[in-house]
Formats: sequence, C-alpha cells, structure tokens
Amino acid sequence: MLQKLCHWIFFRLLGWRMIGDVPRGVPKYLFVAVPHTSNWDFLYGWMAIQALELNVKIFVKDVFFFWPLCYVCRSLGLLPVNRRESTNFVESVASEFEKKERLAALITPEGTRSRVEELKSGYYFLAKKAKVPIVVAGPNYRDKTLTLLPPRPPRDTFEEDQAEIIAFSRTMYGKRPENTF
Repeated sequence: MLQKLCHWIFFRLLGWRMIGDVPRGVPKYLFVAVPHTSNWDFLYGWMAIQALELNVKIFVKDVFFFWPLCYVCRSLGLLPVNRRESTNFVESVASEFEKKERLAALITPEGTRSRVEELKSGYYFLAKKAKVPIVVAGPNYRDKTLTLLPPRPPRDTFEEDQAEIIAFSRTMYGKRPENTF
C-alpha cells in the first residue's frame, strides 16, 4: 500500500520520471546519490525508493537518532553515521554486506548539503571492501528526472571514481543548484 501511494505521489502527482533501470538482478550494491543540495533530497529519494519497491538502507547523520525520533528513523530504513569520530564505518558496513544475501545501501558522498569541492572517500572504500558495485543516482530538479546509472565496479583509484561521479553530478540540477559541484 505504501509503495503504491509513494508511486502515485512521486511519479503522478509530483510528475517525476525515471531515466535508467533499477538494478533488479544485482543482490548487493551501493547507491551513491549526488547531488545532495537540500533536505528535500531525502524526502524525494525516500519516496522514490518506496515507489520502486526497493529495500534500501540509507545512511544519515546520527544526530537524528534521539528518542523518540530514532524509532521513526529506523522504521524509514535509516542507519546512523557518526562523522565526528572514527568508528570503523567502512569495516562495519562491509561486514554487513558480507553477512547478507541481499543488501542495498545509499550514501551521499558529499557528506553535507553545502557546496564541496571533493567527495568523502568512504563510499569508495566501502564498495571496494564489500566487493559490491556502485549505482550512481541523482535527481534533476529542473526537468524532474531521477537518473540511475547501471551498476559498475569501483574504479581503480578514488580519484578516478570521484572524477566520474563529479562529472555525473554536473549533469544534474540540484534543488539548490548553487550547492552542486
């Protein structure tokens, strides 16, 4: 029921379209979502995930995980990330990928909604360590399209991977375009 409602709201009422295909035959992958320029990205992204009937875990700042909001966050499929200190994030998530038969996770490598010049490298090392493909995804608010690129392995170096994702991001138009690369 929730999926149908989200599908109707996102694709019919709000008028979004999808470019690309959902990675249906891939049991494990990491969504890398760019650009992330507004809090609206979460709402639209979550609605799209529901509408497309995907079971995706979304990593968000741990500051949202306080009582009673923590229960809402978990019910929405959110997982906390502590960015204030080293927590072996890559190791722990890679371990989860190893344990599960099927797992999809979403991360925004900018690490903030503000303009940045470089991506955080955690997504890259996570995909390498977990041996999972990357699915680059992004919203284009100008023409209301959600683009999903085909799953691909992480590139040989972080710099190569980052350059490819930044190039993709530049083809998108964020909710707050001044915060895009």
